[in-house]
Amino acid sequence: MSLASGSGGSIRRRLLILLLPSLFLLMVAGVLANYRAAMLFVSHAYDQRLGEEARALAASVETVGGDLRTGARLAAGGSSSAAHPGIAEFAIRGPSGELLAGDPALAAAPAGVANPSFADIELRQRPSRLATYRLATPLGVATVSVAEPAAGRDASGHFILASTWLVDFIQVDVTLLLVWIGVHFGLKPLIAVRRQIEARSARELQPLRAAEVSSEIRPLVDALNLLFDMLRESARSQRRFVADTAHQLRTPIAGLMGQLELLLREPAAAAVRDRLVMLHEGMMRLAHSANQLLTLARADPTARVADRLESVNLRDLVGRAVELNLRRAVESGHDLGADAEPVEVSGMPRLLEDLLGNLVDNALCYTPQGGRVTVRCGITDGSPFLEVEDDGPGIPESERTRVLERFYRIPGAPGHGCGLGLAIVEEIARLHEAAVTIAAGTGGRGTRVRVRFPAARAAPRPAVPGAAASRGIANNVAV
Repeated sequence: MSLASGSGGSIRRRLLILLLPSLFLLMVAGVLANYRAAMLFVSHAYDQRLGEEARALAASVETVGGDLRTGARLAAGGSSSAAHPGIAEFAIRGPSGELLAGDPALAAAPAGVANPSFADIELRQRPSRLATYRLATPLGVATVSVAEPAAGRDASGHFILASTWLVDFIQVDVTLLLVWIGVHFGLKPLIAVRRQIEARSARELQPLRAAEVSSEIRPLVDALNLLFDMLRESARSQRRFVADTAHQLRTPIAGLMGQLELLLREPAAAAVRDRLVMLHEGMMRLAHSANQLLTLARADPTARVADRLESVNLRDLVGRAVELNLRRAVESGHDLGADAEPVEVSGMPRLLEDLLGNLVDNALCYTPQGGRVTVRCGITDGSPFLEVEDDGPGIPESERTRVLERFYRIPGAPGHGCGLGLAIVEEIARLHEAAVTIAAGTGGRGTRVRVRFPAARAAPRPAVPGAAASRGIANNVAV
């Protein structure tokens, strides 16, 4: 049972990717809000200063006789840059609108509730800010207008905007870093559970150790343990069903075959002997098909999920397969032999016996009388393998994939098989994470079926004294 080793990093990356657009939009909204608030404050400060300048100029207006006059340093058309360096332009007008001092092009701002009043104007094609202070005199209301370019305010606004962007960008980076750190440490209990699951095989359904996880992850572990219990019970039920079915099928079939064999020996049955022989052959095919169907059911991964793997000696497996089929090979006139090297794999002994038994059965069925069948095992390129080779008619290359399908038989093939032999081999091999390959035999004749196990399942044993002699006896046992 394996999980992606980088799942924690993937979760962190996905979370950061999801958070980034939201944080960016939040940052933009924050920058705009901060910029707007700062500009209101700056504009208010600039207006207040401009209003103070207008009041300062108004202080220079005095009544002399029946006229209004300004200070000696202020004259009509003059500039206030010397006396008031912060003022670019100004204009002082009397009650009748006559210019007392300053720029004649500068008009007064509209009167408002507050005094001074303010307005945005264009002065000599430059955006400017205007402040007008209305001074009550014995002769009437005089107006003092002061204007300055808006460029200074814009420069302050740009500085505020840049600094706000910088600060908010740093805040977003720090936020993402804190989120990453929080997720990293928050996922540690989940990663610990993942490592527990990775450390076991796909068929190991023992409960996870809930005591080793934090309280936040414990509900997940409890749910997984409940699932494992359900799978384990389901596997047990299916195995019991397969075992009961095998017993219920094999017992009556074996009884019928025994009765038919006894009946064939009776002299009174001579008249129907041919029919009894046909019936006996049909019962043998039925028994064979039932055994194959049950083997296929046993090989189903859902039925074997709770099984534990064992160390299986392939050399011993080959020896038993040859021994079990020796009598049949003698009766059919086949040359049955073995070429076995000492090698072990991690697997299920009963299923591997079924796998090899089906390969040998296929080879004996389809190889003509007098043909050769060789069973092999060993290691190639670091991977253990089982192999059965014959010099029969072979399997066309176009059919080598289809023969692994259930109930498929090559058109015109001899015998009365039901097309399950190689399908069983494929199913058991898949359960052991092995690969089945079909090729032509030696010299391009016959068929070679190889089941190659992954290198991780190999557990080779060193050769022991006498191994060569044992192989010589098992190799190519002529019968």
